[in-house]
Amino acid sequence: MPTRNLSADMPSRMSIRLLVADDDDRVRSLIASLLRQVSGISSVLEAKDGTEAVQTGRDFRIHVTVLDLNMPHIDGVEAALRLKALRPSMRIALHSSDPESLRARAGGLGLALFDKVEVDRLLGWVEGHVRSLSTTKDGLGSRVTTLARRRDLSCSRCGYGIVSREPPERCPMCGTGAAWAEASQPASRVATL
Repeated sequence: MPTRNLSADMPSRMSIRLLVADDDDRVRSLIASLLRQVSGISSVLEAKDGTEAVQTGRDFRIHVTVLDLNMPHIDGVEAALRLKALRPSMRIALHSSDPESLRARAGGLGLALFDKVEVDRLLGWVEGHVRSLSTTKDGLGSRVTTLARRRDLSCSRCGYGIVSREPPERCPMCGTGAAWAEASQPASRVATL
């Protein structure tokens, strides 16, 4: 069995790639142009639907992905599951102009969920992940230590997922006093990822 070189999977300071998939050309272009301005990103690739997003994930080493929920051919949820199967370390966010449908279809999957009008929150999420990935292999030990202190959590009401040391008192998605649950075992549909 071949051994994996952990440092080969770690992005270097200038090699972080993002993928934006949305069937609306204007929304996709807007998000991609905003993400190109984030420090530490080497390239932002675009896909017009879920099928193209999965193919891009196969062809390129993608570190962070932003997917529209409703896309032709393969929707955002299915594309996210397939991309996670290809690269389990990939950070994936789903966004939609219908947050209720987003929570109903993707809640509990351990993915970050965003309303399309919350572009600032989405950019903040991406920036946080880019910062955590922007470590040279010399800094690997401190990065692992920092990540080990964080927990994957999801809101027990709506399924909104976060990675945090200290969860907020209120869920940013549904606004209720959240009962955060460990999201290390997402819904059975993704247990094999």
